[in-house]
Amino acid sequence: MHNEPNLLHPDEVRLLADLLAAELTHYRRLLRLAWRQNSYMKRQDVDRLSANAGDWGRWIPASDRARLARERLVASLGGRMGVAIPPGRVGDLLDYADPGQRQLVSGLLAEIRTTAGALARQNALNRQLAEFCVELAHEEAEIFKRCVLQDPAGCYRGDAKQHDRGPGGVIVRQA
Repeated sequence: MHNEPNLLHPDEVRLLADLLAAELTHYRRLLRLAWRQNSYMKRQDVDRLSANAGDWGRWIPASDRARLARERLVASLGGRMGVAIPPGRVGDLLDYADPGQRQLVSGLLAEIRTTAGALARQNALNRQLAEFCVELAHEEAEIFKRCVLQDPAGCYRGDAKQHDRGPGGVIVRQA
């Protein structure tokens, strides 16, 4: 059985669905990493934040490759159908699919939109939290400088007894 030239072949729609499913898997993984990042920042768990950053570095390129593969397929299928379809408008291609296939792809597109939206929101929250953490670190450093380094009463000798001569104790040497 041969489809009309203006309709997508079932194999083409299956390939599109597979690429969308792969893309969704990557976005879900990135969302989990974003949730972890938030948790690690709140706990100031530097080691896990570092490992999580490594995971981001590994999965973002994979996510980009999945998106680009889907965009290339959509452009190719659109070209075969004689229509120009922008990369983010996969739904426009569904006008050329039968109703059953359309429903499968539409469901995946809805999941991708939901997951990508949640990822964008979480990344924005993480950015705000990171900015807050950096501000807090700067404020704590200033307090440390004012209250400990510039106040002789706040400085200690190596034996943890107060230093009578001002700055120069253990905390100052480590700072």
